[in-house]
Parts: sequence; structure tokens; C-alpha cells
Amino acid sequence: MSELASQPLDRHPPNQQPVPLARDHAPLLWAVLGLSAALMLALPWLPGGDKPLPPLPAALLSLSGLALLVFFASLPRRLGYAFTPEGLRVSRFSGTQVWPYASLEVVSVGGELGLKLGGVGVPGYYTGTYGWRGPEAKAVQALASTTRGGVLLRRKGTLHYLTPADPVGFVEVLGEASSKL
Repeated sequence: MSELASQPLDRHPPNQQPVPLARDHAPLLWAVLGLSAALMLALPWLPGGDKPLPPLPAALLSLSGLALLVFFASLPRRLGYAFTPEGLRVSRFSGTQVWPYASLEVVSVGGELGLKLGGVGVPGYYTGTYGWRGPEAKAVQALASTTRGGVLLRRKGTLHYLTPADPVGFVEVLGEASSKL
């Protein structure tokens, strides 16, 4: 079991079994995001300059910073996977999809996301198109909580990178669910 594992998966998926996500360790990125939002909150109210910002624009800038901070902090809670009788349920900020088990093929376990080509990348929430650091592909669709140590799946010709806490256990449960079809 990898260092990412926090809870073992039940080997027999019941009606709906949530999959624990791998934890992301990116304190520097959180610090940069937090500092950006804090600057937006505080900067309009700091003394200095010949012309201070009027109260309404200052309040709007501060509220924008607060909204940005809340948005970034809420994104990781929107990501999730679950085994269901119909297939693997994948949830993210923009919605939920159920992928039938028959349409999924495990390509590899492990690997690492590369450069973000398009999408969202905040600590604990990486979605969109990313470069791939491995021989399997040049780019993948990420639906991940961290940038390394996940599972690469092929679905309808597209490679998807998911990050369960226990990648090996995830692949085993996925294989068992697929074999019951």
C-alpha cells in the first residue's frame, strides 16, 4: 500500500462505495494562493498614496479576494469517485458522470502529471488537460487530487488520470466490478 493510502477499500463494492482520495501536499502553492487573496482583501485598505481607493471599489476588491479564497478552498471538496452498480461515478466541480465498467481499461498505476495545458490546478483539485510524464501518452485528462501516484485509465480512447488513496486496491475493486458484467 502506498504512502497515499488513508483508508483501505472494501473489496466488494456495495450499492455505492465512495473512494478515498489521495492527499495533496502543496504547502507552497497554498501559500501563494492565500497570499494573493490576502493582498486582494487588505491592499485597498492600506494607507498610502496620494489618492486612496474610494470605499465602494475597495470593498468590491476585498470581496473579490474573499470569494476567490472560498472558491479555491471549496474545489477539492467537489472531487470524488465512487463505485456504483452502474459504473464508476466521477464527480467534479462542473458535474458528475458515471462511467460504465465495461468502458474502462487500466493502463498503468503510478505516473505523474506534467505541465497544465488547460484546466484548473489548485492544491487538491487538478482537472483538465495535463502533460504526462510517462511513455503511455503525451497528454491526459486529469480528475485528480494530487499530481502523482494515481491510476491511468482509458475510456473511449481518452486517457484519464485519477488519484484514489489506494491505487492498487482501486484497480483490484475496479477489476472485480468489471468481471461481474
